[in-house]
Amino acid sequence: MAIPLRGNDPSVPEIPEETEVRSSSDVPTYDTYPAEPPQEAVWKYRNARWNQSGLRNPQLNETAEKNGSAVGEVVNRAQEARRRFDSMKQDLGQSSGSKVEEIRQRTQEQWSSATGAVQRRVEDWKQTARSAAEDARDAMMRRTREVRTKARGYVDENPHHVILGIAGAAFAVGLATRIWRSQRD
Repeated sequence: MAIPLRGNDPSVPEIPEETEVRSSSDVPTYDTYPAEPPQEAVWKYRNARWNQSGLRNPQLNETAEKNGSAVGEVVNRAQEARRRFDSMKQDLGQSSGSKVEEIRQRTQEQWSSATGAVQRRVEDWKQTARSAAEDARDAMMRRTREVRTKARGYVDENPHHVILGIAGAAFAVGLATRIWRSQRD
C-alpha cells in the first residue's frame, strides 16, 4: 500500500516520524508530468481498416521489404559465420589432436633416446668397475705370489731362523694362554 505524501494538502493525514518516506524531486509524479496520457494502440485499428479497404501503402510495403531483406541477410550471415566457426573449431580440434599426437611421439622418442643413453652410460660404468676390480684382483694375486716367493726363498736360505721364530711364537701363545686361564680361575 502506498502512503500518500502530504505536501501542502491538509486533507492527507500526517505521517508518524518513524515511518520512512521516499520521495525525490528528480522522480516526477505522472499526474503533473507534461505529456499526454498514453492512448490505446491505434495501429491495430488502422491495420484492420487497411485490410478491409484493400488499399496498400506502397511506401510501407517497400520499407517492410527492405527491413525484411536486411534482417534475412543478417540472419544468413550469422548462420554462415556460425558454420565457419564450427568448421574452424572442428579443424582446430583435428589439428590440435594431430599436434598432440606428434608431441607425444616426439616426447616418446626423446625419452627412449635418453633411456638408451643412460643404459649405455650405466653399462660403461659397470664395465669400468669390472675391469678395475679385475685389475685390483690381478695386482693382489701378483703381490701375493711375490710375497710367497720371497717367503719361500727366505725359508730356504734361513731355515733355523724360521724354526726359532715359530718356537718363540708358540712359547708366547702358550704363556698368554696360561696367564689367561689363571686369571679366570
